Amino acid sequence: MTKLMIPGPTEVSPAVLEQLAKPIRHHYGPDFVALYFEVVEKLKTVFQTRADLFILAATSSAAMEIALSHAAQPGEKVLICRNGFFGERFTEMANYHELSVITVDSPYGQPVDPAAVKALLDKHPDIKAVALVHNESSTAVETGLKPILDLTRARGILSVVDAVSSLGGADVPTDGLGIDFCVSGSQKCLAAPAGLSFVSVSESAWQAIARRAKPVRSWYLNLENLRAYREKWQNWHPQGPNTAPVSLYLALNQALDELLAEGLPARFARQIRVRDAFRASMRAMGLGLFTDDSCASKTLTAVRMPAGIDGSVLLDRVLRRHDILLAGGIGPLASQLIRVGHMAWTASEDYLLPTIQALETELLAMGAAIQPGGADIFRAAFHI
Repeated sequence: MTKLMIPGPTEVSPAVLEQLAKPIRHHYGPDFVALYFEVVEKLKTVFQTRADLFILAATSSAAMEIALSHAAQPGEKVLICRNGFFGERFTEMANYHELSVITVDSPYGQPVDPAAVKALLDKHPDIKAVALVHNESSTAVETGLKPILDLTRARGILSVVDAVSSLGGADVPTDGLGIDFCVSGSQKCLAAPAGLSFVSVSESAWQAIARRAKPVRSWYLNLENLRAYREKWQNWHPQGPNTAPVSLYLALNQALDELLAEGLPARFARQIRVRDAFRASMRAMGLGLFTDDSCASKTLTAVRMPAGIDGSVLLDRVLRRHDILLAGGIGPLASQLIRVGHMAWTASEDYLLPTIQALETELLAMGAAIQPGGADIFRAAFHI
């Protein structure tokens, strides 16, 4: 069985797989109503919010779009923070919804600069919303949220945070930070199958939605529509006007139980310990890391390729010879980096030791000038 050491979808537990194997259940009536609200409450615990939270029968990009499209009206200014592929995706979505886009760009491998954000907010006081990616998985960079969200709150500007590859693996206190729209998905740090995504909506966000001159131009991805159907059908069909993928709900419910049984502080601490140990192992082998320790993602690591080594060739060898799937760089970094996911189940010795050993074996076979012994360094650092 191939080990998924990519930044999502990630591995799931045997108990989660057992939930997927259960007979298909219908998506309405008392049993589903109880399941739906149970999952929502558990998600609110992970989001660290008491705000409204919606589950979408769609992947994470849908949650990004529903948040951004409700944060501003056509023609209004939004500030998009970009330091990788998914910040650029926010720009595509904003353009599609005819928002007036202003961008603040940071080099790939660097976090978003709060000073640059402040300068643009000062220059454009009519900006209505700021969108940023917390954990840019295309480059393995985590941007600190608090300095930027302090700026938005002080100005009464709505915030849209993509926490798709961080929520459940890093501390994202939605209410504590004052995030207006926080979005995530099932397939990464929550360790559930892909297919569900989530968006929390603050009271300030609802007030802004109520002031719109025109409703959002979508029926399916429309928060007011989803809220209306949830209220109307709360005792029968609360997800909204669609067929809920009940098997995915059951799997997610199990995955959330596992996360909450471990405890959020313990999960966050394990992610940091694994991140630091893996980075130490790569450095000990003589490999460069794409991000500085100060902004390194807690859920994946981007590793630079040694001189003369094509990352895509290395990925192919590791997959064919070791049955381990790693991710390459995206865009201009395609052959220069590999990306290794370490989130939830894969943030463990059982998954990372074979990965380190496979990288060492194949890099040496390809003639790379590296030092063996990375697995020993990982063990030592992990158990400090």
